[in-house]
Amino acid sequence: MGDWKTITVPALSSDSKTTSQNTSEKKMSPSSLNMQQVLRLPLPLSKNMHSFFSAFCTEENVDQSISYLNRELTTLGFPSLYSECRDKELNIVSVLNCMNELLVLQRKNLRAQEEVEIQHLKLGSDMDHLQNCYAKVKEQLEASRREIVGLQERDRQQQCKNRNLHQLLKNEKDEVQKLQNIIASRATQYNHDMKRKEREYNKLKERLHQLVMNKKDKKIAMDVLNYVGRVDGKRGAWRTGKTEARNEEEMYKVLLGGYEQRQKQLLVENAELKKVLQQMKKEIISLLPPQKQKPKERAEDGIGPVLSDMEEDAVELNKENMWELSCETVREQLTNSIRKQWRMLKNHVEKLDNQVSRAHSGALNGNDVISREDHELETEKLELEIQQCKEMIKTQQQLLQQQLMSPCDDDTSMLLQDCYLLEERERLQEEWKLFREQKKNFERERRSFTEAAIRLGLERKAFEEDRGAWLKQQFLSMTSDHKNSEHVKTQSAYSGSSDPDNQLMNFRSRQKKPHCLPTVPPLEELCQTIQHIPHNSNSSVVLNKTTDDSKPKQWKGLSKAEIE
Repeated sequence: MGDWKTITVPALSSDSKTTSQNTSEKKMSPSSLNMQQVLRLPLPLSKNMHSFFSAFCTEENVDQSISYLNRELTTLGFPSLYSECRDKELNIVSVLNCMNELLVLQRKNLRAQEEVEIQHLKLGSDMDHLQNCYAKVKEQLEASRREIVGLQERDRQQQCKNRNLHQLLKNEKDEVQKLQNIIASRATQYNHDMKRKEREYNKLKERLHQLVMNKKDKKIAMDVLNYVGRVDGKRGAWRTGKTEARNEEEMYKVLLGGYEQRQKQLLVENAELKKVLQQMKKEIISLLPPQKQKPKERAEDGIGPVLSDMEEDAVELNKENMWELSCETVREQLTNSIRKQWRMLKNHVEKLDNQVSRAHSGALNGNDVISREDHELETEKLELEIQQCKEMIKTQQQLLQQQLMSPCDDDTSMLLQDCYLLEERERLQEEWKLFREQKKNFERERRSFTEAAIRLGLERKAFEEDRGAWLKQQFLSMTSDHKNSEHVKTQSAYSGSSDPDNQLMNFRSRQKKPHCLPTVPPLEELCQTIQHIPHNSNSSVVLNKTTDDSKPKQWKGLSKAEIE
């Protein structure tokens, strides 16, 4: 803002009336002086201000003040307050001009100040607007950053998904390539089989031709010399090579067609027989419970558990390829399987008979327990009695209606009605009593029946637990026996005495014993046994329905070796 000028005017003492000035001067710009003058002008003329101005100019230092003002004005570029012609004589015109110029400068300064203030206000409003815009832009920037982060995350997810899709596409392409390779290999195999079948067909055709031609050559026939003509007078066709070849081809076609038809019939019959055998085997397996398995058979046989395990493993390995083997092998396996299933079915029937006998003995021992057959008979009797009662009531109603419709005296009709009503009431009371007693008996029988069913279910559950523990113990003992037998085999292999020969003979004799299975029973006995199962095991099956429903697929989880 330039240099400032500070003027210190000391207070003048009225006693001495001498002025002593101590001034410290600095150079001052005109604008600063004008601002000081502008700031001093609007002040009100109070006593303090009057004392301040009076302190600057008094009656005693008027000349000094005028000279000071003249010097300052000339310094600022204003004309001198004194006239040039006269020395130290105040020029009023110049004073007025200076005052006018000062006033003009003050107005200009005031206008400039107002403009500056307005500009300042505008700048402040612009600053606020810019700050608001800055805040909005900052918020937009944050939002855009968040959006960018979200877009980046979405892009990353899309890239991951794209990579996964590429991997899936690659896997699908690999699968398609594998399938194409499989199809190609199967096509080559099919072509190879077709060529092999064609070669076999040609061989069979040649063989058939040879057989037919040999038979034709060896055939003993007579040649007719004097051929008798036909009735119509036409001669027969000449026997040439073409006709014979055509007849031979037709004969071959007929023979091959018959052979193929017979082969198809045999294949269909074999397939049906196989289906029947499989269905029969499934039905036998479904009739068998899970408790009758090979451990009991091993306990009955008592010899060679290790050999039976080896046989079961061999049967399991050959079970899937059983239908592709020769007829003798399939027949042998089927007979062994049916014998085994028959033995298991027989054991199952014996067990069911034992259960039924135990249930009957328990029913006889218990006071309130009755059999299901007796219960069904009682219910049938009750239903018949109820039906008879209904029919009787209907007939009585019809008779009453007929009597009411017939013409008679009032007294006789009233007497008859009273008699009939009394008799009917007594009969109905008796029937109601009988019906209530039968209902009570029926409820008592039903409660006893449910209690017996619950008791039998609990007994069966305990039996299942005991059977599982026994099977586990038997399996552990079998594994220990198997390990001991292997240990004995290793020891006997290294020993050079004659004991291994004896052990080998014993081992072979044990190996032959399990193969000596009983013969297959006749079909009539099998059908009788299957018919006998539901009648004997009806009560046990029905009573154990609740326990069987809780474990419907308990026996299905068994291994194939145990079922076989």
